[in-house]
Amino acid sequence: MNMKNIFALFLMTVLVSSCQLRPGTANENEDLTSKYFESIIKENDKAQLTLFFAQMPKGGDIHHHYSGAIYAETYLDWAAERQITINSLTYRLDTAGTLKEPFITIDSLKNNSILYRAVLQKWSDMDYTNQCQIQDSPDQHFFNTFSYFGTISSLDFKAGLATIKSRAKKENVQYVETMISSSPYKMAFQPDTLALFAYYQRNLDAERLEDLMNALSMKIVSTPDYDAWVTAYSKRLYRYHEDIDDADFTMRFQTYATRNSRIDEVFSKLYSCFDVVTRDKSSLIVGVNFVGPENGVVALRDYWLHMQILKFLKKKFPTVKIALHAGELAQGMVTPEDLTYHISDAVFVAGASRIGHGVDLPYETRANEVLKKMKDGQIAVEINLTSNEFILGVKNEDHPINIYYRAGVPLVLGTDDSGVSRNNLTSEYVKLVTRYKFNYQQIKEIIYNSIRYSFIDKEKKQQLLEMLDKKFVNFESKVAANYSAQKK
Repeated sequence: MNMKNIFALFLMTVLVSSCQLRPGTANENEDLTSKYFESIIKENDKAQLTLFFAQMPKGGDIHHHYSGAIYAETYLDWAAERQITINSLTYRLDTAGTLKEPFITIDSLKNNSILYRAVLQKWSDMDYTNQCQIQDSPDQHFFNTFSYFGTISSLDFKAGLATIKSRAKKENVQYVETMISSSPYKMAFQPDTLALFAYYQRNLDAERLEDLMNALSMKIVSTPDYDAWVTAYSKRLYRYHEDIDDADFTMRFQTYATRNSRIDEVFSKLYSCFDVVTRDKSSLIVGVNFVGPENGVVALRDYWLHMQILKFLKKKFPTVKIALHAGELAQGMVTPEDLTYHISDAVFVAGASRIGHGVDLPYETRANEVLKKMKDGQIAVEINLTSNEFILGVKNEDHPINIYYRAGVPLVLGTDDSGVSRNNLTSEYVKLVTRYKFNYQQIKEIIYNSIRYSFIDKEKKQQLLEMLDKKFVNFESKVAANYSAQKK
């Protein structure tokens, strides 16, 4: 080798070494970002943490309810545009636009600051802990809010989704998987059929229940208007979704049934939910869920039936992903027995791919088996800290988040109902860090989990992960530069 080649080789070695060590490389930027993050944790600087997380890429929000995500102020603006009036005594809307007392226009409401604030308090969790008068329990208050804005929440899905998208992008969220609307299809069963459901539940007769559900399935699909219902529902969701996806943002839908409905409505709606997801070849509608208070009388009474129905439908429609609200309960809300099996049944019987909330885990009879199943099966738990604190009174060391994490269960963080709770994903991450001391790498893992464990199709999921990689490179380079400048 001549001297010229030796010098070239030496120069290349120096350049490679300097590239690996000089400030500004991706690895160093990540390290400096981690050090900066640890410094603001040690200082207990909550405002600085909020600034950090507001700018940080946050991947996705995959425990998200459409109607509960929109703020009361937005719903009232919609009402004003449509000349819908409001009862100044009950705070309920009148879509007919009645103006006879006690009904007033929304503009009149807004001109009365005391009354306007009272409506916001009734329609959301605003100021709840500041009140001293007699009021509903937190969980009852939370679920009651939906009855106030429910009449208007479905009037403009396109505007609502555009609002959710805009807020998500401003918060550096690139993906939202929202529970948008229940299937409109339902079939009323004969009294003797309803009696059979009750009888099989009392006797835990899963075999004969399956025979009954097979017969009912054939009856549903043979109903003349069934296909038209399912097709129209799917087309409607696609219309809502127009112009939502772009280069920086993606949204997908879950459909659902309500767990406190009559069993014939639950079964027929869930059947059509599974069917519409299976038929959706473009994968806009990506999963099925159950909504409503888990401590409701019907929800508790029919829990075994609900899990058997989901098991049956999962067998019939095997490609459909299920995310289940399960274990959204706390001691004192229900009898001790009702705290012992909800997550277990959701995992082992219904075949859930993700568990929403999962708060009553410490009381579950098969808790260790549940954790092993969730770890081995990569069944993520959707953590909703603000929601759990308000509705269940569970926070800080009472929350089982560390049990899940130490057991190797994938964690994702969600907002649940940000319009009602008046929170966002940034505030959820601030609570996560200040309460449970997760480090920077652990936080990144949770953020990536929000894409990895989403129900979006594989090709799009890979694109979202690659986009998240780039967002973190950009974010960490900026944090590292600022941190280095501060240290000089």
